[in-house]
Amino acid sequence: MWPFTKKNIQENKAPWEDKFAALAPLVLASDQVMGPQRLPVCFAYRVKPNNPYDSGWIFSSGKESQQHLDDNPPKICPLNSYLKMDPTLGEITERAVGSAWERDGAGAPWTEVRGFKPPR
Repeated sequence: MWPFTKKNIQENKAPWEDKFAALAPLVLASDQVMGPQRLPVCFAYRVKPNNPYDSGWIFSSGKESQQHLDDNPPKICPLNSYLKMDPTLGEITERAVGSAWERDGAGAPWTEVRGFKPPR
């Protein structure tokens, strides 16, 4: 029998990690693609993830202006909730970091956006 109490590995975790781990993988989503009056995700791009729970995906309707995004930054959301609402997102979510995708509307085919540079 070990005479010392083992240090709990969980003690070193940040307070947000348990919540994020339960919801992971996560995406950033604009307010226009959230809620009951949401628009479909018609533009998505993937950046390098910030942590193990981050998928790196950023979802938007494609109609947001940069000013709107500056005033209403994207929120952290579970990827699985978007896949349940729109299974066609599964066609792109395994694509590489640095890729960007767009479509004309819900149900329309996804097209890769070549040369896209994410905003800083």
